[in-house]
Amino acid sequence: MNKRKKGWLIFTILMILLVGGITVRYVTVKQSQVNAANEERRAQERVALWVVQHYSGVEKIKVDKYKKPTWPAGNSDIFVHINNHMDDDQYSLGIGFVSNDGTADNVDHFLNPKYKLQISYYMGNYQKELQIKENYDKSRTLKDVKVVYK
Repeated sequence: MNKRKKGWLIFTILMILLVGGITVRYVTVKQSQVNAANEERRAQERVALWVVQHYSGVEKIKVDKYKKPTWPAGNSDIFVHINNHMDDDQYSLGIGFVSNDGTADNVDHFLNPKYKLQISYYMGNYQKELQIKENYDKSRTLKDVKVVYK
């Protein structure tokens, strides 16, 4: 094989490896984004179901995206807006989880059943304002509730 053909062969192999590497990296990044979005949605669904099972009178619910705490000792919350207050942050409920291991900054915790969900933020008499009543019923589902995921 002459020197010129050998150079082109090496160049072609390097280009194939480069394009293949870029393609694999692109597919990997896209797949991780899809996985993160699916994880976020499952966490939102768990929060919505928790609210519906713990409160009667929920007809509509809007579930915000998970937000990391803005300061180290802050709570991880997913905020929900219920019934007539779908766009009113004043009466939104912050749903968090009970953590004894000092970790409070990962959406995975909302999916892990070892962490119990709880209301971590509310304003005033939210039950009266939202027209809901604390009434646990595990048989309630999201089927009869209009749910909007942000």
